[in-house]
Amino acid sequence: MLFSSPDYPLFLIAVFFLYALARWGGPRLAWARIAVMVLLGDVVFLLVAKDPDTLWDPIGGALLRLATGEARWPAAMFGHWAIGGAVLGGALAIGRRHGGWIASDRGQAWIARSVVAVLAAIGATVAIAWRAGTLDGVTAEITAHGHLAVLVVLGVGLGAAQTAAYRPLGRVVLLFVVSSLFYHAWAAAMPGPYRYLLALLLATIVLDYYLGLWIERTEDPRGRKALVIVSLCSNLGILVFFKYTDFFAQDVLRLPVEPLHLILPAGISFHTFQSLSYTIDVYRRQLRATRSVVTFATFVLFFPQLVAGPIVRAQDLLPQLEDLPALELDKATAGLFRIVVGLFKKIALADTLALALVDRVFEAPERFSALEVVAGVYAYALQIYLDFSAYSDIAIGSAQVLGFTLPENFRTPYRSANLQEFWRRWHISLSTWLRDYLYITLGGSQGAPWRTYVNLIATMVLGGLWHGASWAFIVWGALHGVGLAVTRYFQRRTTHAAGAAWSVLRDCVLIAVVGATLQHRVLGDAGAWTQLVVTWLYLTPLWAVLTAWLSREAPARIDPVAPVAAEGLPWHALFRRSPELAGPAALRSRIPELVRLAMLLAGLGFLAALAWGPSWTWIPLVGLTWGLGIAADVVERGPAVLGPQLWIYARRALSVALVFQYVCLAWIFFRASSFDNALAVLRQIATLETDHANLVPLVTLALVVGFACHLFADGSFGWLRLRFVALSPWAQGAVLAAAALVLRELGHTKIVPFIYFQF
Repeated sequence: MLFSSPDYPLFLIAVFFLYALARWGGPRLAWARIAVMVLLGDVVFLLVAKDPDTLWDPIGGALLRLATGEARWPAAMFGHWAIGGAVLGGALAIGRRHGGWIASDRGQAWIARSVVAVLAAIGATVAIAWRAGTLDGVTAEITAHGHLAVLVVLGVGLGAAQTAAYRPLGRVVLLFVVSSLFYHAWAAAMPGPYRYLLALLLATIVLDYYLGLWIERTEDPRGRKALVIVSLCSNLGILVFFKYTDFFAQDVLRLPVEPLHLILPAGISFHTFQSLSYTIDVYRRQLRATRSVVTFATFVLFFPQLVAGPIVRAQDLLPQLEDLPALELDKATAGLFRIVVGLFKKIALADTLALALVDRVFEAPERFSALEVVAGVYAYALQIYLDFSAYSDIAIGSAQVLGFTLPENFRTPYRSANLQEFWRRWHISLSTWLRDYLYITLGGSQGAPWRTYVNLIATMVLGGLWHGASWAFIVWGALHGVGLAVTRYFQRRTTHAAGAAWSVLRDCVLIAVVGATLQHRVLGDAGAWTQLVVTWLYLTPLWAVLTAWLSREAPARIDPVAPVAAEGLPWHALFRRSPELAGPAALRSRIPELVRLAMLLAGLGFLAALAWGPSWTWIPLVGLTWGLGIAADVVERGPAVLGPQLWIYARRALSVALVFQYVCLAWIFFRASSFDNALAVLRQIATLETDHANLVPLVTLALVVGFACHLFADGSFGWLRLRFVALSPWAQGAVLAAAALVLRELGHTKIVPFIYFQF
């Protein structure tokens, strides 16, 4: 299910109320509450199945027919409802009476064995049907009875939620049901055996559940290592099979076999890394193995971040599932705000850049001027950030609505002043995973210095290969790996040696001059790829050292748009005269609020101009909104933030610009469909043509708004969030409705999938 699809808001609303009702108990209105929860479960199921006739629940089935005015009530339907009602009633009784046994270690062990048996039966059935050519018929029969299985698990969860002692179990079971349905919504639309990917995912979950228990109980180091290797082989084996079979067979080994053209399961890389973090942490004795297979399955399947991250480690999410957090209104409304921001990034900006410029430029770069191709590369840098961070915003916001906290995944990475800082801000959950589970495993920074640089490069190359089965992704990883290695070399050389910075910088300048000279005299007739590689080799050390030197005295903590922690005055107090608001200090606290109020009005004016005003007013209004946000932060911090630090700001700004150019160079290989496509993009940039007929006002506006949002003052952005949270529920509803209308107008008829789904 796509976060940007019309079904997702309804899905999230149904899940929220289902989960919220599961927190209540007691005999008062118990059956009415259960009926509403069953109906909400039916809504979630129908968003996946899309077929009302598959419902076996008499509550949802009858209400749906009455709501649609259906005149036909076949007799077989009443039989289905009777069976479904009996199944649901039995499941409710089991959950209510035996919740304690189900939650116990013994009960969870029996559930794990039962799941293994069911999965084995499904696997045998699919294999036999596939061989006999009857898989579609068998799948149709299973689908027709699938709601019965949902009613069993849902009923147990609802029954357990009615008793205070078992309520945590009931809530986890409900999260497991909705998360499974969320993933199956994607798998159900696939052909053939792909419709059983949920069963495959559950099989890996149960295997890792048992491996975690066995690793914890095993004292022999060799036995523990063998068990964690089994986990690595099983998880990575499935990932390699789906993602890299054709790449290694066709491009690496060049075997004379037909490509399989396997469909990449949604989010396979993310839940693979998530499961591996669990078994590796148990192996390292950093985490205790969970005894609850339901809790562990919910951890892996947790729907907000299931298919595209952030990669949540077991030590972050498992404790929240074992001791469920309370639902908090402020946290939920902040989550809604974040979801709207993510949808704006995706629908209004990322999709616009993709459809209007990026896809066209990379499909046929020779049709565009150098200026347009450069704009296309910058647009892709924005698109991939906005797309990636939009999914993370929606995932983190959805979890907040339910009371859960997921780790941050992006922190304005294009503000980075060196490549190390970029990877501390970009896809944080992935970069820290690669650091903790790959880089450190390879040896990290221990041992000889040259090993550190090799480990850095190897980690980034493998990280590139993780993104996709292509040599272009490997080149992308190598570009970042070498850049990180040179940056680390400069930092080590200059940490304790006075004057070493100038010495290293001088050597890199000399390397660049000698390299350029030799390239011109010796390699003048060499091929394009040879020229590019040589140029990169002698310029990368100079670039990395220069950015490391420029950023050495300009750390991120003095970023002029870093967050500030002021909540501001109530709006009704801004224009009121009172002794409490007199004096210089009070005036200084009032001015940022007034400036931000003007910022808000300028932003609304931009939206009005976008609908009714001439195009020449759009960018000035964006600039005014952005400038007022920065001004408010500067005033709030006071004049001391500027003055003596202006020179450091200038150095940082130059370093940020240099890092952004290098990152964009790497993005060319990340986005290009092939090496030849990347070469065509670079060759077209080298023409230095300045025609810009394709940079229409909409494209230019999307670029400007994208960069303005990325460089927006964090204090003013936090002020907007606080103001939204402080509104009354009716006002919040009005704002959300207005945002939905704006997004509808800014949306496109063509749905652009999240880039994450490629991985």
